[in-house]
Amino acid sequence: MKKLLLTLLALLTAAAGGAAWKFSPGFASLPLEELERRHATPDSKFADVDGVRVHYMDQGSGPAVVLLHASFMHLRTWDSLAKALSPRFRVIRLDLLNAGLTGPEPNGNYRMDRNVELTEGLLAQLGVDRYAIVATSSGGIVGFRLAAKRPENVTRLVLINSAGMPRTAATNPNRPRGNALTRWIAANYVSPDMLRAQLQQNFVPPNTPPEWLIQINYDFNRRAGRQEAGALQMKQFETGDPEATLANVRAPTLVLWGLENATVMHLEADVFQHWLVNAPTLLRKYPGVGHYLYLEEPETFAADVGAFLDGRLDGELRRVQLLMPDGTPMAAAAP
Repeated sequence: MKKLLLTLLALLTAAAGGAAWKFSPGFASLPLEELERRHATPDSKFADVDGVRVHYMDQGSGPAVVLLHASFMHLRTWDSLAKALSPRFRVIRLDLLNAGLTGPEPNGNYRMDRNVELTEGLLAQLGVDRYAIVATSSGGIVGFRLAAKRPENVTRLVLINSAGMPRTAATNPNRPRGNALTRWIAANYVSPDMLRAQLQQNFVPPNTPPEWLIQINYDFNRRAGRQEAGALQMKQFETGDPEATLANVRAPTLVLWGLENATVMHLEADVFQHWLVNAPTLLRKYPGVGHYLYLEEPETFAADVGAFLDGRLDGELRRVQLLMPDGTPMAAAAP
């Protein structure tokens, strides 16, 4: 009976969406313990941070750099960058709430500021009080909020295709698509082929999502309780006042964007730079690249991030010039 129902649902979805796909035989949910058995690596570490079992990696030595991943992703997406940076930096990366191998939030608090607190808590346990931040997509919100909250601790900030701008129902990248049936199936029974197609929407050909990412994401997408926690995340999300928050950032900031980003339009990069009024900034846009530029062009990306963290791009940093109502320059606060 169950097989018949799944077959019927697949046929209905194919008819509704005009595309044929098949369910994978391993779609059933996976407990966190099984995911840890499959995907923990020799570099995996776990820490209890304010009641949450946080999965993280701590590699290399030198000035500390914290990597914050995107929604629907995990710390393994930073493998290439961590490998490039760890010979001269201490690279710390963690799975944020409802991602990878980090455990559930016992109090049901999945707000972005909770991720800020957990990142701070982990760094405190590791004895790290000065650090750069490299953050992408929704991780960018965590990154710039932390940089604004702790300007005395954050040495540099890299924002990559960052989320966090005000949204309308029409511009929300997480707005519902399709009909109720296709949304339900997409939330509960995503096959590797469906994941590949979804990811490809954010990669610009000839770039394609790597197979290792598809397989890992396929397992993490089936994490037990993920859908319920995700619903809480969406319900609790608040944009806040990003203009005021970004004005509190003091660290030199590199803003990187895929020029063909279909999820977060590249013009938002200019808004980020404009609102970083008290931080020296550098904006770079990559042609032929989408939302996941660190996966699409990892070598170019790692070289640019490394050069910025080393200070080799400081000559290109500039400050946004604000004007008073009478047209005279407004002095910005010192970094």
